[in-house]
Amino acid sequence: MTDCFVHASDLHLDARLGDLGPIEPSDRQRLATLAAEAWDQLVQTTIDREASFLVLAGDIFHSGAAQFGVQRVFHEGLERLGQVGPNGIKVFVCHGNHDPLADDFTRIGQPLDNVVVFQSGTPQTHTVTLNSGSEAHVSGLSFSKTHEPDNLAVRFKDLNPGPGPHVAVLHADLGGNKDHLPYAPCSLDDLKESFVDYWALGHIHLRSVTKIGPDRYAAYCGNLQGRSLKTSERHPKGVLVVPIDKDHIGEPEFVACDKVRFTESEVEVEPDDEVWNVLDRLHEAAASARASAEDRAVVLSVVLTGHHPDPETIRRIVENEDGILDDLPTHLNDGGLAKIQSQVKRHLGSRGLPSGGFGAQALESLRSDDTRSVLEELVSAMPSAIGPSLLPADEGGRRPTHAELVDELFEDVRSSAEDLLLKYLVDGDA
Repeated sequence: MTDCFVHASDLHLDARLGDLGPIEPSDRQRLATLAAEAWDQLVQTTIDREASFLVLAGDIFHSGAAQFGVQRVFHEGLERLGQVGPNGIKVFVCHGNHDPLADDFTRIGQPLDNVVVFQSGTPQTHTVTLNSGSEAHVSGLSFSKTHEPDNLAVRFKDLNPGPGPHVAVLHADLGGNKDHLPYAPCSLDDLKESFVDYWALGHIHLRSVTKIGPDRYAAYCGNLQGRSLKTSERHPKGVLVVPIDKDHIGEPEFVACDKVRFTESEVEVEPDDEVWNVLDRLHEAAASARASAEDRAVVLSVVLTGHHPDPETIRRIVENEDGILDDLPTHLNDGGLAKIQSQVKRHLGSRGLPSGGFGAQALESLRSDDTRSVLEELVSAMPSAIGPSLLPADEGGRRPTHAELVDELFEDVRSSAEDLLLKYLVDGDA
């Protein structure tokens, strides 16, 4: 029988959703209610996977001990796990920088037999019996204050609980992530030098799994539910299910638990696009985001890029004149468009450049015989350099003549160079 445990962190159960732009207040509340269900999904995933235990690597709450209502929901989930099977599912909890075990931390409800809360100071180790009957060891410690400057990972270095896999639960900044403050900073070498088979890390919201040796891993599972359009939040969110086969840790498997998916799409605008072309492409982007999110509500950010003769028309789309984008949420599983911006630049075209200017002269030189002569020299040298058999052939196996290849290259190079040149001349005085 193969055992497993679930690694989750950064639940931030009491955190609000970020800036949702023009999404209506009633829809914001509905999305917030949906997002709160990610904790229930985590509990259900742990049960469905028949996990031997669950580890929570810090920042269960976003602000201290959180409001009683949020704590109650968390407590009920823990109780539900404790009622599974004859002995319940064990839960190991450490606290991080958002919810440190400070003197004023107050937890509601009676302590639960299936829950271990790691204290601060020195790592504590507990032995847990797996579903197969074998044993694993789980060590951890919590923050005692919001800002923890010390390297806590080195405190695990001498722990060697004996036979069976050893899991360490820690909220820490591994390797100096620039997007997060350096709470409990540590290095990969610190983790490798310990007698730990799996480091269940919290603090970094972007999921990553690093193999640190045979059957050994250091992993960030990321946060449980995205809450904004920040880069680190625009990904599927959930947990890592970690298999245990006898004494060996297997490769972690990601399982999504989020109920609202934050994502960004880039929509390219072409010079000859009409308004309805751009709208069609926006709906296609929304449909693609919806498909990727499966049955989840999608909060979408869109960036329009490219070139167009009338970028002001594109901006009117962005400003949603006449409610032209009002039906977009129906393509997002009843989510919403939280942000749309246009980076579309003016497309001049070769006729839009003043005659005699630098831009016009440069375009004319691209069409000159000098350019063709250079390409002819390159094509003449190709057979001896790469061999005739490597020249491109059509479906019937026919290879182009020397002149045909020059003509094709000349057209491709000229067209690409013109597009690139116009792109950089758009905002100039050429």
